[in-house]
Amino acid sequence: MTISVVLTDANILFSRTLRDYVLYAADEGAIEVRWSRQILAEMSRNLRENLGLSQDSTFRLEHLMNEYIEYALVEVDPVHLTAVEAVEMDAKDRHVLAAALSADADILLTDNIKDFPAQWMSEQGIELLTAGQLLTRLAEDFPDKMRAAHEKTVRYSPKPEAAILVTLEVTAGKYAADAIRKVALPGT
Repeated sequence: MTISVVLTDANILFSRTLRDYVLYAADEGAIEVRWSRQILAEMSRNLRENLGLSQDSTFRLEHLMNEYIEYALVEVDPVHLTAVEAVEMDAKDRHVLAAALSADADILLTDNIKDFPAQWMSEQGIELLTAGQLLTRLAEDFPDKMRAAHEKTVRYSPKPEAAILVTLEVTAGKYAADAIRKVALPGT
């Protein structure tokens, strides 16, 4: 399997556990991750509204993410914004499609797959995947890289490993958590 360019939606970046796995998978070379300013703004707004984070905290998080994965921030081309205007979908999500086009993404990673036009995306060569589907695929195709991503997630999280895996199961599903367990904890 070749390395895929993955445009990640704000709902994936909202969860620290999912965000960590995606960023560390990118850092290990399993994927190339991308996001736009608007996606980061949506993530930050939701973190402030739902978790009570301060604006300074979310600004710092965005800054750290952009420094950690230096190539991830995509400038959305106005041509791509125009190209998605006529796509039949909720207008509030069109910016994500435009960012995927600007990133030349192979995969759009979102847990709101029902909100995106799978047929249109397929015609553009963009695969629509949930976090669970992507993590399962990466664990199968890049076990060593995902083991390293898991180790980083555990090392930098305030949660113990067992709690991280429970959170992963809740956010990405049992198959994804089991796939990560299989590569990270062989024989369990």
